[in-house]
Amino acid sequence: MKKQKSLSRMLAAVTLTTALISPNVASAAAPAPVLHDDNPNGNFGDWYTGAVPPNSSNKPVILFVQGLHSNYKTWYTTDGFYDAAYNAGYRTAFVQLKDADGTGGNMWTNGAKLAEVIKKVAKHYGVSKINIIAHSKGGIDTQTALVHYGAYPYVNVVHQLSTPNKGSELADLAYSNWAGWLADILGKKDDAVYSLQTSYMANFRSQTDHRSENGYTTTYMSAGTGDDGMFSATWFAHAVLPGEDDGAVSVDSAFGLPYGIRSFTKNISHGQMAKASQTWNLVEPKLKKATAALREQPNQVRKDKEKASTTEESSFILRGGEVEDRVSETFFLESGIDKLNLDTMTSSKDTKVTLISPSGKEYEADLSKKNRAEDEPPIFMDAVHHFIQVDEPEAGEWTLEVEGEDDAFFMVAQIEGGEQAKVKANKKVFQQGDKAKISVELGNSEIDASMLQKANVTRSLNGKKASVLDQVKFSIKGDELTGNFAVPTKPGVYNLSFDVTGINEDGEPFTRSVNYNFAVTDEDGELEK
Repeated sequence: MKKQKSLSRMLAAVTLTTALISPNVASAAAPAPVLHDDNPNGNFGDWYTGAVPPNSSNKPVILFVQGLHSNYKTWYTTDGFYDAAYNAGYRTAFVQLKDADGTGGNMWTNGAKLAEVIKKVAKHYGVSKINIIAHSKGGIDTQTALVHYGAYPYVNVVHQLSTPNKGSELADLAYSNWAGWLADILGKKDDAVYSLQTSYMANFRSQTDHRSENGYTTTYMSAGTGDDGMFSATWFAHAVLPGEDDGAVSVDSAFGLPYGIRSFTKNISHGQMAKASQTWNLVEPKLKKATAALREQPNQVRKDKEKASTTEESSFILRGGEVEDRVSETFFLESGIDKLNLDTMTSSKDTKVTLISPSGKEYEADLSKKNRAEDEPPIFMDAVHHFIQVDEPEAGEWTLEVEGEDDAFFMVAQIEGGEQAKVKANKKVFQQGDKAKISVELGNSEIDASMLQKANVTRSLNGKKASVLDQVKFSIKGDELTGNFAVPTKPGVYNLSFDVTGINEDGEPFTRSVNYNFAVTDEDGELEK
C-alpha cells in the first residue's frame, strides 16, 4: 500500500512538472472556423467566424488581420492565435484580403474591403464594437479601414504585432537598382510591396495621422528584435534595416504612430510575433484593459512635427542584376573587419555563386546552411540564399562571380567591425519642382571621387531606371560627399542608388552602398497610384 501511495505521488509530481513546463499541452484545438463566402469567385472579401467557446461570457470579439502576402491561416495554424483565443474564451473572426488570391493589395484596396468586413463581424455577433489583432502590414490596412473608410465607430482597440508604420527598407530595396531584377523574377513587386516603401509610408502618415478618427480607437504597438538564427533571411536583413529590428521591420517603424501606445518589445523574429506561444500572453491583457470602457468621444490625437531630415547608417554593400551565363561584380574591403557575411539571393538553386579574395582564394556559397526559414520576410520569399562567411577578410578588391541562365541575383554583404557611412537627406517626400539634397559622411576617411559609381534613379511603379549622374551635382570635401538634384517631375516613388568608395587612414579603399528612397507628389499631395 505504501509503495502504491509513493508511486501515485511520484506520478502526480511528474504530471504537475509536465504541466508547468508545457502549459499549452492541455489546451484544446479550436473547431474549424466557418466560411462566409461573400466572394464566390475568389478569396478577397471572404471572412470566417471561429467557434464560440463555452466560456465566452462578456469577453470582446476579436477580428484577426494578417500581413503581407498572407491569408487567414496565419492565425489558424499550429501555435496560432485562434486556439489561444478560443481557450481563453474569446469569440473570433478572420478576414481574407487581396493577398489571399496571390497578388498583394495596398492599404487602399485592402482597407476598403476590411471596413466592410469589420461591420459584418460586429453585426454577426450583435456587438457595437470589436477588437482587432493585426500582424505586420495588417496594422496599416486596419488603420486605413478605420480612418479613411469609416470603420472607426466599430472598433475599440487595435493591437499591432510588428506593423511597419513607417514602411520597411526591404520594400525600398525590392525596387532598387540592385534588387529589382530578382524581385521581378520572384513576382514580389506588387501594389502591397510598393506601398510599404518608406517614402510612400511617409506620405501615408501625412495623410492619416492628423485625422480625428484616430482618437476613437486605442492602438497598441509592439516590436521584435530577433531573427530566425544565423544564416536565415531575417538574420541577414539586420544589415539593411536601421537600428534594432525583427528581420523585416525596424523597431522605430513598428513604434511609428505618434498616438500609439507602446505595448512590448521582444527578442523574436517578425514571423514569431504572430505565434501564440510567443506573444498571446502579452497581447491579451491589453484587450481586457481597453475593453473596460467603450469610448464615444475621441482621445486627443497628438501631432508630431515632420522631421526636416532623415539620417541612416550604412555598413553594407549591395550588388545585383540579370544573370545570363556569367556575371562579375567587384567591391573593396578595408583591413580590420571582423567578419564578412554574404547573402546572395537568386531564383534558382542551380545558379552558382563564388567569392574571390584579392589574393585569389575562392569561397563557394554554402546551400547546406539554413536556406529557408519558416517565417522568412515575404518580400524576398522563395529566393534561394547562397551564404558565404569570411572571418577577418583581407583588404583589397573582392570579386563576386555568379553563373546561371535566365536568372537574377541580389547580394547583401554585411560588414562586421568595419567603417560606417552616415547618410543624410533633407526629407522623404517632395513636391514637383523641389530641390533634393543628400550627403554621405565616412568618418575620418576621405571619399575617392574617381571611384564614384553612377547614381541610378529607379522609378518604383514601372521599374524603369535612368542614369541621372548629369542631374545629381556631386561635390566632395574630405570625408563628406554631397549631391544636389531636382526631383523628377512625374509623381511616384523613386530610389537613388549608388556606391561610395572611401580611403581610410592606411590608404585602403573600401566600398559602401547607399539606397535613398523618396517620393514625389503632385500639387494635391498625391502619388500616382
